[in-house]
Amino acid sequence: MRKKFTLFILSLLCTISVSMAQELNVKGEVKDEKGLPLPGVSVKIKGTAKGAMTGNNGKYALTAPGNATLVFSFIGYKTIEQAVNSNTTVNVNLSEDNNELNEVVVIGYGTATKKDLTTAVTTVSSKDLKNQPITNPLQAVQGRAAGVQVTAQSGKPGAEIAISIRGNTSITASNSPLYVIDGVTSRNAGFLNPNDIESLTILKDAAAAAIYGSSGANGVVLITTKKGVSGKVKVEFNAFTGISNFWRKQDVLNADQYIDLMKEMGYTSYGDGSNTDWQKETFGTGKQNQYQVSLSGGGNGGNFYLSTGYQQDKGIVAPAQLDRYTVNFNGSQAATPWLKFTGTAALTARNSIDVADNAGVARGGTILAALTTPSTIGIYNPNGSYTTIPNSGGWDNPIAQAYGAKNKSRNFRFIGSFGGEIKFTKDLIFKSTISTNVNQNYYDYNLDAFKTTYGRAEGGIYRNNKTNDNVWLNENILTYTKNVGKNAFSATGGYTLQSSDYNYVEYEENRFYKPQTDQKNDKPVIVPKVPQRAQWAKQSYLTRVTYAYDSKYLLSANFRADGSSRFSDEQRFGYFPSASAGWRISGENFLKDSKTINDLKIRGSWGKVGNDEGIGDYAWMKLYEENAQGDYNLTNLKNTGLSWETTTQSNIGLDLTMFNNRVTFTADAYLKKTNDLLIKVQLAPSAGFAEQAYNVGSMENKGMEFTLSTKNVEKEKFSWSTDMNISFNKNKVTSLGTSTPSLDFGGISARTSAVRVVPGKPLGSFYGLKYTGVDPATGKATYEDLNNDGKIDVKDDRTFIGSAQPDFIYGMTNNFRYGNFGLNIFFQGVQGNQMFNASRIDLEGLNDSKNQSATVLDRWTPQNTNGSIPGSEKGKTENSLTSSRFVENASYLRLKTATLSYNFGDAFLARMNMSRLTVFVTGYNILTFTKYKGLDPEVSQYGANGPSMGVDYGTYPQSRSFLLGVNVGF
Repeated sequence: MRKKFTLFILSLLCTISVSMAQELNVKGEVKDEKGLPLPGVSVKIKGTAKGAMTGNNGKYALTAPGNATLVFSFIGYKTIEQAVNSNTTVNVNLSEDNNELNEVVVIGYGTATKKDLTTAVTTVSSKDLKNQPITNPLQAVQGRAAGVQVTAQSGKPGAEIAISIRGNTSITASNSPLYVIDGVTSRNAGFLNPNDIESLTILKDAAAAAIYGSSGANGVVLITTKKGVSGKVKVEFNAFTGISNFWRKQDVLNADQYIDLMKEMGYTSYGDGSNTDWQKETFGTGKQNQYQVSLSGGGNGGNFYLSTGYQQDKGIVAPAQLDRYTVNFNGSQAATPWLKFTGTAALTARNSIDVADNAGVARGGTILAALTTPSTIGIYNPNGSYTTIPNSGGWDNPIAQAYGAKNKSRNFRFIGSFGGEIKFTKDLIFKSTISTNVNQNYYDYNLDAFKTTYGRAEGGIYRNNKTNDNVWLNENILTYTKNVGKNAFSATGGYTLQSSDYNYVEYEENRFYKPQTDQKNDKPVIVPKVPQRAQWAKQSYLTRVTYAYDSKYLLSANFRADGSSRFSDEQRFGYFPSASAGWRISGENFLKDSKTINDLKIRGSWGKVGNDEGIGDYAWMKLYEENAQGDYNLTNLKNTGLSWETTTQSNIGLDLTMFNNRVTFTADAYLKKTNDLLIKVQLAPSAGFAEQAYNVGSMENKGMEFTLSTKNVEKEKFSWSTDMNISFNKNKVTSLGTSTPSLDFGGISARTSAVRVVPGKPLGSFYGLKYTGVDPATGKATYEDLNNDGKIDVKDDRTFIGSAQPDFIYGMTNNFRYGNFGLNIFFQGVQGNQMFNASRIDLEGLNDSKNQSATVLDRWTPQNTNGSIPGSEKGKTENSLTSSRFVENASYLRLKTATLSYNFGDAFLARMNMSRLTVFVTGYNILTFTKYKGLDPEVSQYGANGPSMGVDYGTYPQSRSFLLGVNVGF
């Protein structure tokens, strides 16, 4: 009997086992906490790669063993596991995951969870880039990332963006970060379509950036583009249209006031009796349009994302315009369980029309021409040529500056990569990638031979140039990860090769007509030009080791060796180590059960990075340059000692999350020291050439950063969250070596330079005379006699008169949701910086026949001896020298963006067979609060992150925009 019973039990167990192992058709529905269906949820069979994705109705279906466990996961929701237990229907509800610490953050050559980071890293997500009238995705970083200063140097369509991460580390070498776009390195990223970007991760400290060695001296921006997910193909359409204008204009003299001034200065002609509002004629209404369509999906071990877009930005100052076409692809495919292929491609074609700025009317600057051209003349002369300012000898009006020359560019940009990934074991993975970064630019300039003064003088001009820059990169990365109990270990090793080939060819011809006549020449004069070519290469070795115990004790170390062809054999390699550590205090027993603190971590790091940018590709060699006559001129002496500019940085930080993850706070303090600065030293005239690169001097940056995120209200129908950040940085040049007492930058026409670099002062320090007012007896400008020799001269009486470096930068975002409505309000500001307003030299100079600012109505005259502006002096510049008179407070606070949106509900979407429909209105640069007197406080004639920062001389200002748009998903 006992044997029969035993056989019965064994048979029953076998039956159950077979039943449990039998494949079942399992279906179900996934909903959120409110009972609404969740599309796009990943449903996987635990321990396998097999799974499915929920559709728009939240339903799924798959085949699974009866004893299987299903894993349900979705971004922003807690992952749950549910046993099948031979059931054919498995329904689940997912709850929102408010713990942002589990977010995966992209780091150099890998990823990490936010809670395990030991370095200073900031991430800007795709939601911060949406629905803005920006042509450069980096504009969306402005004010949203602590320690990152973003400056739009100009408001022109397609203008470049300057980024400084934790201050400036170099003087004449590059201060721009490295961009890594899906693994492809680049020195800019403005050509990308913002709608294609999933996230931007900014590696701020040296420990985070050291894995990129010589390329990471100024920080690294990792850009990840969107990818497809398994399931049905998703179709998305994004579009907006809008208008823009300048948020401020300048008050200038009207016709009668201008004529009175000209009479006072002794001029006898004042124009043709017109009454033209040049700002109205020049500053119009800009238009923006953007359209983008994307397809994404995946299945059978692969996924894809494909998009195409078009953006048009018609500038406020016509005919400035940018037309941009983009195509982006990102995909992967598993060929076998151990082999996967990946590919990316981003193609951008840009056509642009430029309007000259950053100059006065005498040199073709359109912005200042609109302010300094008197209203007493019209646009055209009777013969069809453009009018000129009376008594000027040929300064054309602003419409002539804008339209007199055809100034066009065409740019083609392609970055792409192809890689293979081999999984030797579940822990050991090898990936090899080859990528290319191609930048081709075509420039055409055609100046009419009759309509403009310069065109008549030259008999017409035609110029073009072609640039072809091709960089390729091969990376080979081996990664090993192993988790044993509470121990988590990873190691990464790699070898990379990179090479660049740059070609530049230019062409010019003029004298199509004999100057100042209508007689055509037999053939134009061709100006001899010498083609240029440059190449460089790098070879690198890298490694990283990380270790964590129980997610409480965290360690990481990097090492990279870079060899650069920009240095001689003796100095070729630079070595860049880093280390970081973290302690999760909240993981200790005394805080584990805290009802207030969810997570508390302190971290520290140290690292060393290098820089070989900004000095040219052959700076250590003896160089000759072919001139137009076919002879050779010595342009550079051999310097085999030229070596790496190095930056070391120490960082200490704190990460705190409280009150059920509703309050997140981050604080960082850092010290950056840069030695062996790569400086193009300004040589004496006897040297025979202007400058040469040397390792000279050192620089220091130190600062603090704070970030606070709060979920203020979280109700079913209403929510309100706030993100704030503020950053303090102090920059100082600590040495320029023994033979270089100072360096001058920021040249001002017909006057001394506005910026001087000396030890003990920050970059962007203004240098000039100290203005003390107006002499009531003579009406002349008075300046402080610093050496007390009884006279004023620019050699001995100049001093430091201000700084373009801000005391702090900040930003604040508030997100509100009420039902289906959403409101996003973002403020951004800069405090404590100054601007050298060189435009006022033209607008208040009172020394020629240009129109002037209305402020000169309070100029000194014999009848107004208490005037605040010096008197007029025809042909003299002593009253408008480079001085503190033109240094202004450029601090500002901007309501940068405000977006009101409406998301249509699930019932409507189901009827329309849509997954998403959002309509929105956005204002950009809506309000600006500043004491700066110029057109805009956020401009820079020269580079905004170099020594010449903070000079405004007729720079195209930022605009204010209003948009109406829609986001649709199917």
